Amino acid sequence: MKRRHKWAIVALVLLALAGLLGGGIYYIAHVQEALWIKAVTDILEVTAQGRHALDTYMEKDAETLHLLAADLSGEDPADGATLLKKVRLFSESGTSYICVVLDTGTVYTDRQQAGYVLSQEQLDTFLALAESGVRRPFLDGYTGVWTLGNYERFTFADGTVGLVQKTRPLAEVAQRFSLSFYDDTGFSYVVDREGDILIRSLHKNSNRTFQNLFDIVDLQGNESGAVETFRAALGNGKKGVARFQYQEQEYVFCYVPLESVPGWDVISIVPNQVIMEQAGEIIEQSQILLLLVAAGVLVLTAFFLFYRYSTRRIVAAKEEARRAAESASVAKSRFLSNMSHDIRTPMNAIIGMTKLAADQADQPDKVRQYLKNIDLSGRMLVGLINDILDMSRIESGKMVLSETDTSLEELLTGIVKMVQPMVTEKKQQFEVRLLQVQHETLCFDALRLNQVLINLLSNAVKFTPAGGAITVEVAEQPAVKEGCARLVFRVADTGIGMKADFREHLFDTFSREQDSRVDKIEGSGLGMAITKMIVDLMGGEITVQSQPDRGSTFTVELDMRLPGRQLPAEDPLPPMRVLLADDDAATRQSAAAFLRELGAAADIADSGQAAVEMAVAAHGRKADYDLIILDWKMAGLSGIEAVRGIRERIPAEVPVVIFSAYDWA
Repeated sequence: MKRRHKWAIVALVLLALAGLLGGGIYYIAHVQEALWIKAVTDILEVTAQGRHALDTYMEKDAETLHLLAADLSGEDPADGATLLKKVRLFSESGTSYICVVLDTGTVYTDRQQAGYVLSQEQLDTFLALAESGVRRPFLDGYTGVWTLGNYERFTFADGTVGLVQKTRPLAEVAQRFSLSFYDDTGFSYVVDREGDILIRSLHKNSNRTFQNLFDIVDLQGNESGAVETFRAALGNGKKGVARFQYQEQEYVFCYVPLESVPGWDVISIVPNQVIMEQAGEIIEQSQILLLLVAAGVLVLTAFFLFYRYSTRRIVAAKEEARRAAESASVAKSRFLSNMSHDIRTPMNAIIGMTKLAADQADQPDKVRQYLKNIDLSGRMLVGLINDILDMSRIESGKMVLSETDTSLEELLTGIVKMVQPMVTEKKQQFEVRLLQVQHETLCFDALRLNQVLINLLSNAVKFTPAGGAITVEVAEQPAVKEGCARLVFRVADTGIGMKADFREHLFDTFSREQDSRVDKIEGSGLGMAITKMIVDLMGGEITVQSQPDRGSTFTVELDMRLPGRQLPAEDPLPPMRVLLADDDAATRQSAAAFLRELGAAADIADSGQAAVEMAVAAHGRKADYDLIILDWKMAGLSGIEAVRGIRERIPAEVPVVIFSAYDWA
């Protein structure tokens, strides 16, 4: 009987060992897949950043071309000398501008001393173009260089149709978007929806023979269904990932559609083997751990068979220790994994600013600014890591604030530059408003306040759907403490909000709402706990108002010491009347209040049309405004159009200023 019992125990142990090995193999496979997904996600993010840089590059060319078209629209198409002069005014190194009078076929270019008539074939090429856009790469007949060009149609003063075009060498454009992955083993293309390769990366591995991306994957023996799925994804302008055999290796194709040129995509191609090498060390360690656990099970079995009673106690103790170790390991793994979203914000800023600095290395002023932003993000990243590694110090209240005289303008500018790439990617509306801020320089711990605001803003971005709105308000109020100013920071969003029962535990450690809407959103549950600790340490207060599907508003109130040396008060403006036009009510009221504080009499208009009417009415009363300030982007009549309406009816002596905050860059 005892013999049978022993063999039953052995059988159970062997079954347990088999289950452990099977579970371990499944776990290793799962970890490997998770690491691959994480690596591919990072490649997609870098590809999206490269796409954004190329979009910005093309959009700036389109804006310059639009200005040239607007300038030429008021001219006589027969006045060749004037047209040629204006075209040359826009000339810049490495580019070429032309103006074509489509009705006559006459062309004026910054490369020629006079206009000339196009051949019918050349004219037909321009006539076939749409109203505006980007041409497919073509061979420039003048330079013999492959070229990429933006174009735009317009109408001359007499109604004649014209077209302007700006071109750049294709190699220069390729240099702008070329991306590098995993020790320079990956490369990228720009293709159209049919798979034609339009722009090739300057990378050494970029294939110079094939003209179509689908030809590359078709000739490598890939499954036809996968190729057709890939073709359909590009045709529908989707963002995604595909795997294909290429040059006797498996490659990962990450594709992201361009926003500035519909129908074009940026595709990054990286060897799958290189991606998986990053996970090799982790997998190897997991295999060693699995073998060690299996060996431990065998040792425990031997002890159990020879010393049953003693072994029971040992096994019980080891089982308890194992469970405690597993619990600690799971908690640690969950903690490190969940904190990735807090680390990713400054890391993305560092990567993005590094790419911008590399792209604009010939502009020292911009490079210095990018390096400054990288330094700010790096400091934030170090602060986050220190908090992660030393939570006990935070919870015990041993954190020491480092208060120095700091500029609010520098703090907010750094925050905006870190958050802007995230809101741009999700196409969210992002605004920062200053209300009654009297002191720009105050004494506080910039790193900790930066950490508080970044935590609030990163959560607002994550939990606000695409197209939503995020607003930051900074207001100054009289402080109860002498020698201080009370700053109120409000971060509001139109996101998914929170339930009332969760708000009570919002600032608890590892607290995350159990909701299907947030299950797939990364987070450690530590961000708000750390935020509350820092605010308490700074002697402030943080509150939250939130409703499900209506959004959330976080309010942080802090008393900040005034610097020891006060800056001299700003000189008031001389007596003057100002007309201010903006279609955003909050911005309009804030700017008007600021002007009145400086001593100016400010009238406000809620649209470009209203501004024109008020300016004309004041002129009719012989009481012209001393200054007119217009927002560039307004619904209906834009700032530019409003200026034209004012200039047509009011003398140019009245100064007009156009401002814009639509592009934080």
